[in-house]
Amino acid sequence: MKILFITLRADHGGGPKHIDLLINNLSSEIEIYLACPQDRPYYDLWNESKKIKDIFILPHRKFSVKKLLGLNKFIKDNDIEIVHSHGKGAGIYSRMLKILNSRLKIVHTLHGVHIGEYGFLKKSAYIFLERFLTLFTDKFINVSNSENSLCLKLRLFKKSKCEIVYNGIKALLKDDNAKIKFNLSGKRVVTTISRFDYAKNMSLAYEIAQNFKDNSNIVFLWLGDGDDRTKFESMAQKDGVNIIFTGFTDEIPAYLSATDIYLSTSRWEGLPYALIEAQSLDIPVVATNVVGNNEVVENDKNGFLFESVQQACRDIENLLNDEKIYGKMQAEALLNFKDKFDIGITVCKVEKIYEQMFENRSTREPQ
Repeated sequence: MKILFITLRADHGGGPKHIDLLINNLSSEIEIYLACPQDRPYYDLWNESKKIKDIFILPHRKFSVKKLLGLNKFIKDNDIEIVHSHGKGAGIYSRMLKILNSRLKIVHTLHGVHIGEYGFLKKSAYIFLERFLTLFTDKFINVSNSENSLCLKLRLFKKSKCEIVYNGIKALLKDDNAKIKFNLSGKRVVTTISRFDYAKNMSLAYEIAQNFKDNSNIVFLWLGDGDDRTKFESMAQKDGVNIIFTGFTDEIPAYLSATDIYLSTSRWEGLPYALIEAQSLDIPVVATNVVGNNEVVENDKNGFLFESVQQACRDIENLLNDEKIYGKMQAEALLNFKDKFDIGITVCKVEKIYEQMFENRSTREPQ
């Protein structure tokens, strides 16, 4: 079975991370090909991977007719029959490929319906395009029930065409000396991993941190980067807010090992890897009550879902001040990870979809 993954991102983010996990955990009987840009860090990893037979270079988050035609030739030359695209831009390529080559089976993972910042015309155009492209899609994968419900509400596809497959990971290994390593001994650490963009809503994270600026025992740890990072660093220095900015880092397991609470202020998510990684290390999560977050966190059981800055601050205080509540949520977070988000569960479901596509590959017309 030959599978081509398509992504228009290979930088830091949930989509590339998801593909990397699939590449490294799918059965060795599956022959993997890849079409992606030359972004860091994932392109370098994939280019050296023995699990990938060949890579076709695509531009970062741009559509090119020349590249589409080249990719179609790449597929024919390698006798690829199943294409799995990840994200909006990649989904344009995959469905156009189906138009050029009707024998292909197309699986598309949306990784979130990111239209929250779209105006009316852009939103309408996106919905129209997706409804058209469903004609050339054999199977959609939603990464959460809430994402699936939104897609069905928008009528992006029929229920018979979709499967829900949670993002999965291997449990992170805990570093018991992490607080010492990062000079955080004796501190209570609230961590956020972010791209510092509109969806992650770091202005809200800053407001929450600002409420704790008079408590020197509480440190906010921000892992990630983006256009607004410099602005927030200047604000934190001016306002005396205790935030440590690390930039993008390869030491996420170590930083999470030093974490007491994971904080998410996202406006929306697909299914956030950072929350799942935190739960794999039995870290309680405090998160906005939005699509994606509310699929990982069950309020008042393995974490808290909040609607306001004041509520988020109360939730953080409750966790830090009540050992009984904290211990209970630690246990529930780890149990939730094992039950829902272990990589073995994800891979099993994805491989089953591929097998169905492979068995039905003689179908030559769009479904």
